[in-house]
Amino acid sequence: MSGTILRACALLVMLVTGQSSFATVIGDVAPSFELRTIDGKPLNLSDYHGNKAVYLVFWNTWCSYCIEKTPRYKKLEEEFGDRIEIIAINTGWSDSQVQIEQYRNQHETNYLLVFDDEAVVTKRYEVHAVPTEFIIDVDGIVRYRDHVPKYVAAHIPDWFQPYIPGSNHGAGLANACEIVATPTPKTPDSLAGAWFDDFK
Repeated sequence: MSGTILRACALLVMLVTGQSSFATVIGDVAPSFELRTIDGKPLNLSDYHGNKAVYLVFWNTWCSYCIEKTPRYKKLEEEFGDRIEIIAINTGWSDSQVQIEQYRNQHETNYLLVFDDEAVVTKRYEVHAVPTEFIIDVDGIVRYRDHVPKYVAAHIPDWFQPYIPGSNHGAGLANACEIVATPTPKTPDSLAGAWFDDFK
């Protein structure tokens, strides 16, 4: 089956089931948004459609768990920045542009930082806690809402294949028929030493 037909099938399923364009569950079209990076550059999610997958993170400067994950995002940007765009959207909850700039300087971030001042995009993605993460594939489909795979490198090729509903978060054509267990949510303690294992 060609990629065009698979994409058409996925869109047809969304239309038939009445899924909203602002829904944020696996298999839905990621809600569009236009923001500016903290450097003032325009950022439009649709610019990545057909070009890159997107690792979207909602975060805050005061979130200790977000700080723990920062080295992971930096490493992913270094290793796979040509295939997946990391966009970290600050929710604006008790944060400011100045605090984000200070965070960038302190942690030497190398990925896109965005300030959602009025929390418009945060609400659109139904984010209620930080960090909240999404993987959006090259066609703009949500593949993960949190529980992003530990070994990201092994999954990137899947995010460039058409989404197949019900196939393990949209696994690619090569493993579309395999039955793979959904990753078990981990506690912060179990995750503390796991952020650097993605690249084995």
